[in-house]
Amino acid sequence: ASADGGVFTFNGAHFYGSAAPYHPAAPVVGMVATPTGHGYWVVGADGGVFSFGDAQSYGSMGGQPLNKPVVAMSET
Repeated sequence: ASADGGVFTFNGAHFYGSAAPYHPAAPVVGMVATPTGHGYWVVGADGGVFSFGDAQSYGSMGGQPLNKPVVAMSET
């Protein structure tokens, strides 16, 4: 993923969508694949989370005050 939310795929990776059309309010800083490999989450420095493919949306901190910017993400 690029800072503007664009998602690029290579080799056998599938494209499920991009955050770029949503014009993220902060640079994208992380991307994590779903356990199935059929989707991914993208997160911005402001806590905004974008879900694609089979990635479920569990909420987002975009627009909420944060003490520090988000710098990465991981799946649970």
